[in-house]
Amino acid sequence: MEFEIDVSGEDLFSKDYTICVAQKNNESQKPIIFGYKFTEEILRILKSRHGQKKYRYGSSQSQKALFKIRLYCIVIYFIIKHIQKQSIFDSGIYLNLCRDFEGRENDIKSNLNYFLRDVLKLEIKKMHFCKLEKGSNADGYAFMMRKDKKDLMKDYYLTLKIEDFEIFLKE
Repeated sequence: MEFEIDVSGEDLFSKDYTICVAQKNNESQKPIIFGYKFTEEILRILKSRHGQKKYRYGSSQSQKALFKIRLYCIVIYFIIKHIQKQSIFDSGIYLNLCRDFEGRENDIKSNLNYFLRDVLKLEIKKMHFCKLEKGSNADGYAFMMRKDKKDLMKDYYLTLKIEDFEIFLKE
């Protein structure tokens, strides 16, 4: 199964930042699409606890970037875990990731290999970083989810608690 991953928002620590995992456009079937929108409360707790040094990431610019990458990959992990419960990935998965964290591709690959290969036991056939087409499901739905102020797309959202993040953040 082939998935595209895109985000919508200026910065991971900005309100309503959205990460979307969508099955690549396929005319013959309804695509699988799920996303996660960061809430102000989750961001406040994450930033506060990070500042209190409760997580393994320091306060330097490099460590903050690694912290954001980890959060991004945690969300992808939970979305794919949710999709895995509903689908069968018989031939493994293909991931096309939008270059939203340019220069951090190796960090993302390392994190996703851990989450998807080691934890979920999925076979990753290919992990490709690219500029997604404007008409891609991931691009369109990430934007719509971020702009959805009335939660009209709630069936597409994954709900995560602070505990879900902290399992993978603490030392």
